[in-house]
Amino acid sequence: METDLARLILRHRHVGPMLSALLSGTNAGVRISSEDGVVILEREAAGIGFEKFPITVEGRTVGWVEGDRAARAIASVLSYAASREADKRSLAREALDRYRELNLVYQLADRLSGELDIDAVGEIVVAEASKLPGGGSGFLLVLDESDVVHPVAAARGADAPPFPVESIDQGIVGAVARSGVAEEVNDVAADPRATAAERTFASLIVAPVVARGRTIGVLGAGTRTRVEYQAADLKLVAAIAAIAGPAVAQTRSQIWTRERSGVRVG
Repeated sequence: METDLARLILRHRHVGPMLSALLSGTNAGVRISSEDGVVILEREAAGIGFEKFPITVEGRTVGWVEGDRAARAIASVLSYAASREADKRSLAREALDRYRELNLVYQLADRLSGELDIDAVGEIVVAEASKLPGGGSGFLLVLDESDVVHPVAAARGADAPPFPVESIDQGIVGAVARSGVAEEVNDVAADPRATAAERTFASLIVAPVVARGRTIGVLGAGTRTRVEYQAADLKLVAAIAAIAGPAVAQTRSQIWTRERSGVRVG
């Protein structure tokens, strides 16, 4: 997490007065610098001593305080202030993520409401799965009433990987289907569970599609080049899959009908 130490020291309405209080009544020399050595604040009334103390946020050094007597206290104060600011930004991002997720739930539920075509349902949820912050092309695999897996929809495009499926009982996709727990795999090649089809992806994220307590498919996204999927990506795919479950359950009988008619689905 980026910390703007200069902004915190020079512009924050509380940090400046705290530093003044610590230095009040002393002629201690102090130099405050960023992690890469850029001086932010310097006071050399009595010369800078040789002691150097880190300013840390979540265990990471974001700056330094050099000096004597007050330097250690200043480093502690700045570490505390920087950590509080980082917490505030984290909470703000979490609130925004939750708002976006809730907004998605309403919009997606409305779009799927009353939809009676399996292809249309697939296109809608795959389009949403293809909008992950981490990137990737979405796909939807659905089990028919005999537990045979069928590719229903996938994002189109020259860079879109193929469906990552050989069998719903195998690989990463199979593990998610069996466990009912969404997974992100940022390095598919290093995962011993990955099938040959899944290895066409560099990174993969998969969530179960569940209806009436039973897994009836999987929704996911993947990339040809490796990315670092985050918890927010996983939560988003899982939310889309949860919303899609009832609509998929309502329309999946069309798979069996079309297979009997010789019409391929997906």
